[in-house]
Amino acid sequence: MQKKIIMFLVMIVLVFSFVACSKDTEADDLPLNEELVKLMPTEGFKWAYNGAAEYYHEMVLDSITSDDKQAIYKVVGEVQDVSSGETNKDYTIELYYEIDGNSIKQRKTAEMMLDSEYDVLTLIQTPLEKGTKWSEEVKDQSGKKVTIDAEIIEVEEKEQGLVYKVSYKDKKSGYSESRKIMEKYGVIAFTKLVEIDGKAFPYGYGLYGLGSGYMAKTEPADTTEDTDSTEETEEIDSTENTDSTETTDSNDNTDTTESTESSESSSSTETSSSDEKEVIKNRMIDFNDAWIEYVNNNDQSYFNYITSDGVAYKNAKGFNRTGLTEKFLEMRVNQINIAGNTATAKVYEEIEKTKDGNVTIAKYNWIYNLVKKNGVWLIDGYKKQ
Repeated sequence: MQKKIIMFLVMIVLVFSFVACSKDTEADDLPLNEELVKLMPTEGFKWAYNGAAEYYHEMVLDSITSDDKQAIYKVVGEVQDVSSGETNKDYTIELYYEIDGNSIKQRKTAEMMLDSEYDVLTLIQTPLEKGTKWSEEVKDQSGKKVTIDAEIIEVEEKEQGLVYKVSYKDKKSGYSESRKIMEKYGVIAFTKLVEIDGKAFPYGYGLYGLGSGYMAKTEPADTTEDTDSTEETEEIDSTENTDSTETTDSNDNTDTTESTESSESSSSTETSSSDEKEVIKNRMIDFNDAWIEYVNNNDQSYFNYITSDGVAYKNAKGFNRTGLTEKFLEMRVNQINIAGNTATAKVYEEIEKTKDGNVTIAKYNWIYNLVKKNGVWLIDGYKKQ
C-alpha cells in the first residue's frame, strides 16, 4: 500500500513537471511581438524631455539587437546638470528596452534621471487594450522587494498614433507612477508621486517635439554646417518657427497703383508684426519678474502670465521653493517668431540662486511657447535649446 502511495505521488510530480516545462517551452517559443515593436522608434531616434524645476534630459536610441523572438533597444543619454558642475553625481543614462514574449521591460542605470523607483520594471504588456492588468515583484532603490500592480488605464487615439496610459502602484506603501507610451515614440510622459514637506506631489517630465526626432545623417564631405542635426518632430510639437507675416510678390507686371497699395499693406503688416513682437518681449520680461517674486515671496500673480493647463503651470506647482531665493543677473530676448495666435521666444537667462546659504549661477537658453488668449499673450511652456 505504501509503495502505491509513493508511486502515485511520483506520478503527480512528473505530471506537474511536464506541465511546467510545457509552459516554459511555450514562452520560449513565442515569436517577436510585432504589436510591441510598433510602440518603439528605430535607430537614431532622439528623445528630449522637460520637467518640473528645470529638469531636462536627452536620450538617443543607440542600437537595436533582435531576432525572431526578442528585441533589445539600447538607449544612452544624459541629464542636464543644473548644479553648474558642483556635484560629483553621475548624470549619464543607460537604458535597455526589452521586448520579450508579451511585454516591454525597462532596465536602467541612471543615478540622476527623474524616473522609476525600480531599475527593472515591465512598462507595458499585451493585449494592448484598456483594462489589461499584471503584477510583478520588483526591487526598489534600497533593494527591498515589492509587488507592483500595473494596468493600462486609458487608450487614446491621436493623429500620430495610439497612446497608452499605464499606471503602476505599490498598494502597501501607496507609491504610484504612470507613463504614456505612444506608437513609434515609446515613452512620451512619466509621472510619479514625490513627497515634499510631508505632502505628495505628482512630479515628472514630458516629451518635447521640438527637441525630439530622428538624427539627420550629414554628408561626409560637408563639415561646415553649424545647424542642429535633429530632424524636428512636428507631430508632437506643432509650434512653427516661421514668421507668418512674411509675404512674397510674384507678379512683376502689376501697375503702379497696385504696387503702391501692396507696399503700403506690406509696410502696415511689418509695423503690426514689430509692435506685436515688442508686446511679447515686454510680456517675457514681466513674466520673469513675476517668477522671481513667486520663488522668493510666493507671489501668486505669476499665474496671471501663464496658461492654466500648460507645462509652465505644472512646473510651477511642482517646484520646490523651500530655502531658495533667486535673482536675475541678465535676461535677453533674442528672437521672437509669431504664427497666428501662437509664438516662440528664444531667451537667454542668467540667474543667481541661493539655497541654504550656497550661491550658484545658472545660465540658460530657453525656447518659450506662447499662446494668445482673449488678446493677451500667455506662456504655455518652455524647453532648453
